[in-house]
Parts: sequence; C-alpha cells; structure tokens
Amino acid sequence: MITKEQCRAARSFIGLKQAELAEDCNLSKTAITHFESGLFNPRADNMAKIRDALEQRGIEFVGDYGVQKRQTIFQLLEGDTMYVDVWDDVYNTLKDRGGEVLISHVDERPVFQKHPEELTAHLRRLKERNIRERILVCEGDTFFIQEPESYRWLPKEIYKSGVMSFVYGGKIALQFWNGNVCLLIENKSIYEDEKQRFEYLWENALIPPNPRED
Repeated sequence: MITKEQCRAARSFIGLKQAELAEDCNLSKTAITHFESGLFNPRADNMAKIRDALEQRGIEFVGDYGVQKRQTIFQLLEGDTMYVDVWDDVYNTLKDRGGEVLISHVDERPVFQKHPEELTAHLRRLKERNIRERILVCEGDTFFIQEPESYRWLPKEIYKSGVMSFVYGGKIALQFWNGNVCLLIENKSIYEDEKQRFEYLWENALIPPNPRED
C-alpha cells in the first residue's frame, strides 16, 4: 500500500499528471483525485495498480511517506513489435521537448520491409515535433529513408563489431540476439557515456556521397 502523500509526491517528482497516472492504471482521473485528496482509499487491487504504475516509471517508495527515483531503470522489449515499441518510447520521451535520436549500427532496409507503415508514420510524427535523427550505417549502405545528411558510414569492421543502439532523452536502447530483443536502459551517466561514444563515431565516420550532387 502507498499513502496519498506518496502518490502526490511521486507524481510531482516525475512530472506525471493525474490523468496520465489514471491512464496507466486503467482507472478514472476522478479515482486518483479522490485518493490524493483523502476522500476515499481505492480497493486493494486498484491501489496495487497505482503503485505498480508509478514503480514502472522509476519510483521507489521508502517507508510510510518517502519516495525516490531509481537511478537506473531497465526494461526488456521483445517480440515482433520490438521496433514499434522502441519508436513509441522515443516519441513519448521527446515529444514535449524535441531533441535528437542517435542511432548506430542499424540496417534500415529489413526494418522498413517489416514495418513500412509504422516507420513512415513514426518519422512523420518526429518531424512534426522537431525531433531529429542522426544515423550510423555500414559503409556502402545507400538505403536512406531520410535526408542523406542524416547518415554517415561506419567502416565495415567497426559496423560488424557493434550492436544497434538508440540514444535519446536520457535513455539507451540496445538490440541483442536475434533482432527481436531490446534492452531499454534509463540512466544519466550511461546515457552521457553512450552519447559521447556516438559523437566520436560520428565525427570519425565517412560522409556518404549525396546523390543529389551527382
């Protein structure tokens, strides 16, 4: 169980609105409002939903009144919808603030072939929210879905030695194994290290020829 004070503090800590928490819990906004105002306590199963939803967003409850944010949050995304789930997290993380998505060691051709409509819609919504992507692909790859200047080539030896990664908004998504499993990590220091690594690769990568200049 958690207290109404903990619920309010947890929401404030991560900037979560009552309506958003209600959606996470599949409850009404009124139920959250009444709980936090002390009008009534939800049933035990609904209270568990509220706690689980806040913990999924990285909150830890301490004692009877304390809350804190976990320094590292791990989430496993897997299955046929893995890419779509990563794109949704990218969009939801950056939609209100804009920013960049740094993508490395990716081959967009099979991804586009598998999810053409979803990827097209995702790129459209990123553009609407002023979210830019920079992408490191294998040397010689010219399957560009976006503007050519969004891409740089990694030498084949370096490309083969890495794993696909997304770096964005304090998070890192790493693809492993058979291509249907992705580990999502939220940690400030790991994010900064991976961002710095990407920037090094980007600065030392090859600039593909622009077909428009031929």
